[in-house]
Order: sequence, then C-alpha cells, then structure tokens
Amino acid sequence: MKMRGTSLYTRLAIRVALVLGISGVVLLAAVVLFTRFAANDAYDRILTGSALQLAENTWYENGRVNVDIPISTFSMLTASDQVFYAVLDPSGRVVAGDPELKPTIPFERLKDGPLVVQGTYAELPVSIAIVGRRMPVEGANPWAVIMLAQTNHARHSIAKNLGINTSILIITMGIVTVVAALFTLRQALDPLKSIGTTIQNREMNDLSPLTQVVPAEIHTLVASINEFMRRLEVHRSMMRGVIGDAAHQLRTPVAALLSQMELLSLNANEATRGYHLARLQDLTRNLGALVNQLINHAMVQFRAESIALESIDLAELAREVMAEKLSGPLHHDLDFGFLTPDHGCHIQGDSIALREALKNVIDNALKYGSKTLLHMEIRRVAAFWELRVEDDGPGIAESQWDQVRKPFAARDGNREGASLGLAIVNAVMTAHRGNMQFSWSENRHFVTSLNFPVSTGNA
Repeated sequence: MKMRGTSLYTRLAIRVALVLGISGVVLLAAVVLFTRFAANDAYDRILTGSALQLAENTWYENGRVNVDIPISTFSMLTASDQVFYAVLDPSGRVVAGDPELKPTIPFERLKDGPLVVQGTYAELPVSIAIVGRRMPVEGANPWAVIMLAQTNHARHSIAKNLGINTSILIITMGIVTVVAALFTLRQALDPLKSIGTTIQNREMNDLSPLTQVVPAEIHTLVASINEFMRRLEVHRSMMRGVIGDAAHQLRTPVAALLSQMELLSLNANEATRGYHLARLQDLTRNLGALVNQLINHAMVQFRAESIALESIDLAELAREVMAEKLSGPLHHDLDFGFLTPDHGCHIQGDSIALREALKNVIDNALKYGSKTLLHMEIRRVAAFWELRVEDDGPGIAESQWDQVRKPFAARDGNREGASLGLAIVNAVMTAHRGNMQFSWSENRHFVTSLNFPVSTGNA
C-alpha cells in the first residue's frame, strides 16, 4: 500500500502562507523605504523654504553682502533639532552665521535652484540646504551662498514611528488574512471530504454513480470515479456471468461423468465395462472442450475491456492460423485456398483475441461445414478489410444466423459443446468495431465474413 502523503490542505496552506509571507516582507520593505523617503522629502522642503526665506533677506549694498535674519526663518524648523547657518559672500568670506559650517559647495548647480545635501557638523549628521543668490559683482563667482543645516533626529524619528505603526497594521492584517485564507481553504476542500465520506459509507456492492453536486474544479474527479465504478461494475457483471455460465454448463456433463464412473465401477462384464469406458472417454473429451470454450469466452470478454489495440497485419495473422489448423492429420482430402492482397492488410486489433476468433471460424468450417472445399480470402471493401471463409458444407440455416451469435444458443445437428465458438467470434468483432456476417456464394457455398475497419496506415 502506498504511504499516505502530505494532505492537500497542508500543501495549499503552506503555499498560501509563503505567498502572503513574501508579499508581506516586500510590502514592509516598501513601507520602510516610502516612509523614510516621505519624511526626508517633507523635512527637505521645510529646510529649503527656511533657506529661501533667509536668501530673500540677503542683499548687496555698498560693496558688501548684507543679511537680515528674520525670526520666522527658524520657527518652521523642528525645535528638537539643532540648526546652524552660514552666509558666504562671492569671495567666500562668512558674513553671517557659523564660520565652521563649510560643506563642499557645488557652484555649478547653484543656478538650478536650491539643493539639499547630507553632511556632518560637530560630529552630527545634518541635512544642509544650499541656496545661491546672484550679486551684482564682477568676477568668476557672483554668488552669495546661504547654507542652512539641521540635524536629522526629527526626520528619523518620524520615519521610524510611521514605519512601526504601518508595519504593525500590515502584520495584523496579514495574520487576519492568513487565518481567513486557511478557513476558506478548509471550506473549499469540504466537497472532497464529502466525496470520501460518501464512498466510505456505501455498501460493498454499491457501484452506482455519485450524484452529489460538486464544484466545477472537481467535477472531472467525480466523473473519473463514476467511470471507474462503471467499468468495475462491467467487469463484475462479466465475472458473474462467466461463473454462472460455467456452473450451469458444467453441472450436467460433470454429473454424467460421475455417473459413468460409478457404472464402470459396478459392472464386472467386460463388454459392458468397455462401453462405459468408451462413453467415459467421450464425456471427458467433451468436458475438456467445454471448459476450453468457457475459458476462451471469458478471456475474450476480459481482453475486450482491458487490452489496448495495436497495428496488426490481418493477412499474416490469418496465414499463421490457417497453417496451424491445417498442419494436423485430416480425415479427408480438401481443396484449400488462401488469397490476400500483395500488400499488408493492417488493422488495429488484439492479436490474441483475433487468433482465437479465426481459430473458431476455421474449426467451425472444418468440423461442421467443409466436405471437399475450404477457401479463405481477404479483400478491401470500402473502409473495411473483409476476411471470407468459404466451405461447401450445409452451412447454418438463415433462421439461426442471429441465434448463433449468442452464447449457449441451441443448435441443430446434435452438435457437441456449448455453442460458444461463433459467440466468441462475435464478441471479438464487436470489440474491434467490426462485424460478422453470413451469406451464400453464387455456387451455394456457405460464407462467413469478418469485416474489420481499415487501419489509418492503409487508408
């Protein structure tokens, strides 16, 4: 028995958890980056605004740069951060503010407007807004540079708080989503449990189709189970039929055999014993033939349901069977004939079942038909290969043509056996999507025709 694997629920739960976990990690990283970017952008805008206000109060008069520091310049900045500033004239001299605040100034970018750079001052990380104001002076550098620096404590604090609060919200919603997803998965898999429970609670002999309504995604599974149970019921019915037929057909010959054995043991007269011994031999031979027919009939029925068809050369197979059946001793001379096309006669079939069918047709012709003639011919008729077996015997009465296709059909002429030969042939032809037909030739010879669909290779 195959070991039980991981449950479908567990597999789906792990995959859903992995997807949600990876999505959550990506989302948390995005939130951290976004909050940091948003906090930096907001504080950079405030810092730039204050620097611009300071630049608006910087002017050139009497050959020097003058600065008037308004109180409102620093009121917009966060009180918890330290603020530093410095104003340089075009010659690079500090005219106001802290002379130690001297970051690298990108003079080539001053004409593009205010900019914010990161640096350190007094061993503290700071953000520095740099604004250039053009002065009416001669020289390579006409810029008065206004620099306003602020420590990064407030912006880092707000980014951290926003990130933590948002992360808590995302984690909480993620846990709720996972729980809801697991509950939903369990509910979604309930129809599978229902199917299993329904099958387990059935009686052993109940192979009727499942009729419960199921989601479209597992409808194919239910249809496959129903098809499997249908095939199982067919096989079970076939086995019941085989067992019933065997019990019915074997009862009488076995009883006769036992009776002859008892009579043989009770008679001391040699003449009488000889008669009973001969009778016992006949009964034994007939019983063997009957058992062989029953086995072949069951074999053909089984193979029709379970064996895949393959490409077969019908002419080659018929030639082998004909040679095999005619290789033994004959009681009288017969005119044998075998005619096939020059090329192969390919069909899709089961070689074992076809061999059994051909043997039965030839046996039937040799045993009950042929007097002086037995001919076999394979020819193309429309989309079929027709295999004709012709003999000059009495044939089968037209009124019995339908009857002989059925197993254990009553036959005239005191024929031995269970009348399964042509029934086996008919079953084989049905399994091969062909048919068996009877007819009379122009010279009143009896003809048994087996018609097989032509294989694609011959079309």
